Amino acid sequence: MAKRILDNKDPKLEAMAVDHEVPAPKEITVEESRLTRVARPLRHVRHIPVKSLVFHSKDGPITFSYEYKIKLPINKNKLAVQVNYAGLNPIDMKIKNGYTKPIYGEAGIGREYSGTITHVGDNLTNGWNIGDEVYGIYYHPKLAVGALQSSLLIDPRVDPILMRPKHTLSPEKAAGSLFCLGTAFNLLAKLEERGHLDTESNVLINGGTSSVGMFVIQLLKRYYKVSKNLLVVTSGNGSTVLSEAFPDIKDEIIFINYLSCRGKSSKPLRNMLHSGKLVDYDDFNTLKETEDYTQGKVDIVLDFVGGYDILSHSGSLIHSKGAYVTTVGDYVGNYKKDVFDSWDNPSANARKMFGSMLWSYDYVHFHFDPNIKLIPKKNDWIHECGELLNEGVVDCIVDKVYSWKNLKEAFSYMATQRAQGKIIVKVEGF
Repeated sequence: MAKRILDNKDPKLEAMAVDHEVPAPKEITVEESRLTRVARPLRHVRHIPVKSLVFHSKDGPITFSYEYKIKLPINKNKLAVQVNYAGLNPIDMKIKNGYTKPIYGEAGIGREYSGTITHVGDNLTNGWNIGDEVYGIYYHPKLAVGALQSSLLIDPRVDPILMRPKHTLSPEKAAGSLFCLGTAFNLLAKLEERGHLDTESNVLINGGTSSVGMFVIQLLKRYYKVSKNLLVVTSGNGSTVLSEAFPDIKDEIIFINYLSCRGKSSKPLRNMLHSGKLVDYDDFNTLKETEDYTQGKVDIVLDFVGGYDILSHSGSLIHSKGAYVTTVGDYVGNYKKDVFDSWDNPSANARKMFGSMLWSYDYVHFHFDPNIKLIPKKNDWIHECGELLNEGVVDCIVDKVYSWKNLKEAFSYMATQRAQGKIIVKVEGF
């Protein structure tokens, strides 16, 4: 084959061949190919990861959960809020007490919060912006969700939410304000609407250092301008706490120490009415008479502790056409046993049904549901409460602040029922 090719070569082409002096190029070496790992391209995140504090039964521990996620983009009518602080309330313990067995799945904790908006639905861009500091109520006790989680999906049509005034309301206080202030504000508004409350009302408050009680004291004196001294039942150093918290009001309060009269706070009240003197009990339970008492029977009893003592003597303590309002009921509140949305005892149910026929005063067991859809349109309590906080008419008294890793300690402290103000939980970033 080679000889045939050489025999057929063209002499003309052979004559055109030229020898070059430049050497041939060097061979290019090729490295052996190897597979290496490289970073994957960035992908669009389709959800907001959420870290939540949950429980499964009343006797089980409170633990962290990562099951819930907020889908992106969020609903056009909702807001996503990164939670910074959350307030604890007795209702949290009552809800937990109702989970008798771990068969209902996980349930969240917390009903109010403060935080920062991270996502805004398309229909809400005119009123809200990313980065806005907000606070509000997240009240869904029957849906097993709570505010103690790193992010919340808020529906402003249902969930009360306000812009936080940065210079007048700290995020800690904001997280503990709206639920108890809303309770106090709506309770007193109902009494005023029914003709029980005016500037001359004589008011007795059982549980003055409860969070609702503290807001009630401020509203009665600074908002409703009640002129008479408030009769306030406290325990231990409650009178000192209230005097230091409200120095402008302390001289307009008659303090009754629940402990010094062995839980029978009706006793000094009846003695005052009988003797016309302000009375007190020393450490030895000895009656001491001091100044004159001229206010007579009370027009309104506001009970935030519970119990039957004052109620059993209500006929001799409350004016005809007066009112007795309780947020607890006949039994003294017990955070370790009370269950959310449980029935009252038979006597309390009878008073609610037939009280106006059996007694000369109104009896009301007041429950506050902040769901906006359940509130009459004429009642703009949310923004009115926001203005009261912004203007300094009322203040949220914070007792303790805990990290959410120390929630067990926070719940243990709340269970003692000795908190004098709000218990706040700091939510760490996630």
